Amino acid sequence: MAVLGDKWSPFIVQSLEHGPQRFCRIQEEAGGVNPRTLSQRLARLEEMMIVSKRVISTTPPHTEYQLTERGRALLPILAQMADWSARYAR
Repeated sequence: MAVLGDKWSPFIVQSLEHGPQRFCRIQEEAGGVNPRTLSQRLARLEEMMIVSKRVISTTPPHTEYQLTERGRALLPILAQMADWSARYAR
């Protein structure tokens, strides 16, 4: 529950399902979470080793986030939660 218990973390994890994403793309795919909240959640998920961050030294530099092995292991759990919700949460 510490990983998925807040409002945005499941959406962030799902937004990274198909590979590395930049901050703005995660924000769009996660449903428009405000930047401050997204930054806090990404930092927390990084501390929990769910997400890894990579700074790419280009001009200008940018950052990509991706799921770790531990993060990818959450994807089937999120899918099951979505299935349960579709069936029973009305």
